[in-house]
Formats: sequence, C-alpha cells, structure tokens
Amino acid sequence: MDFAATFEEQLRRLIGETLQVATDNNLIEGQLTDVEDGTIEIQAEAGGYERETRTVLIPLTAVNFVREV
Repeated sequence: MDFAATFEEQLRRLIGETLQVATDNNLIEGQLTDVEDGTIEIQAEAGGYERETRTVLIPLTAVNFVREV
C-alpha cells in the first residue's frame, strides 16, 4: 500500500469509504464525503430509531485516530 505524504492526502483516498473517527469527546462512524481545508466531512446516521443521516464536520486538528470499517 502506498501511503500518502500527508494525512489529508491519505484521507482523500478514502472518500466514499466508511470510517470511524475519534476525537477527544466522540467516536463518529459514517461515510467520508469530503476532505478540504483541514476539515473532514462525514455522513453519519443519527442513531437510535431515526433513519436520518447528518453531516458531521471535524477539523483535522481534533482527530485522534481514523479507522476504516
């Protein structure tokens, strides 16, 4: 596997994939839809009985780890 030179470049390669993203306060799971200007965008399910999705914007500086699911 050819790992990208920067974290942001590597995340761009994963657009469309389902990821888990951990921050200090949350673990978010959803489909990565965009990586731009130091921010990642994820479409995550609202959870529970809801069938809605929500857009979650996370600054790269807040990310502790990313795991491909």
